[in-house]
Amino acid sequence: MSVRQCLTWEVVAMPELTMGLAWFNLLPVFFTAVALWFLIRLVAALDPRQRDLAWSGAILILCGGLAKASWKLLWVLTGQDVIWLSQALFPLIAPGFTLLAAALWPRADQPRRRGLATRRALVTLLLLAVAAMALIRTFGLGMERGWFVPLLVLASGANLVLSLLLMRLAWSQRRVGLTTLLGVQLLLVFALPPIALAGAHSLSMHWLEQILTTLGMAVFAFVVYRLDALARAGRPITPL
Repeated sequence: MSVRQCLTWEVVAMPELTMGLAWFNLLPVFFTAVALWFLIRLVAALDPRQRDLAWSGAILILCGGLAKASWKLLWVLTGQDVIWLSQALFPLIAPGFTLLAAALWPRADQPRRRGLATRRALVTLLLLAVAAMALIRTFGLGMERGWFVPLLVLASGANLVLSLLLMRLAWSQRRVGLTTLLGVQLLLVFALPPIALAGAHSLSMHWLEQILTTLGMAVFAFVVYRLDALARAGRPITPL
């Protein structure tokens, strides 16, 4: 794919995407925004130093979701494919989930400034390594969509770490129900990568992907809301 194709609009036929599916795609974006809002509040309650990391990750994730939703709406409304919008999801959510996981990571037993600097340096190195791998696969080896697998792995791994950290937090508060819901959310997360790797698929597979995504984000939003509510109610939610 050329640079020109990535930056221009192309008229294409998209019979597998319907108006209903395109509008339905806004629902997981809404739940994502709700979850991110309460997650930022929770991070600020646990360790205010990490608020900026949480905000940065949340903005990237929300932009990725909005880009994908906008691409689908433009597709069904105009018949035009804004390719860079369609491919912006994982380049945005992969670093986004990484930053959120880093913001929620347990505090290090180091001096305050040193611990914060070390954490951010490690996150930066990880993101640079994944970016280098994506570039090498795409341009060095000439692989079609060579950037996709490294970013998919990073996004899935960071999402997994984030969910496990929240599960640990919920378990520490003896909230078995919230811990179980996060386990369900993890199952939904693991169900999505095989669908994404399948590439082009039928309308039913598109619906399955969107329903699983919506359920996962709705569960995630509810759990983070409850954990934040516990913190705001004066419950002893201590840093991890």
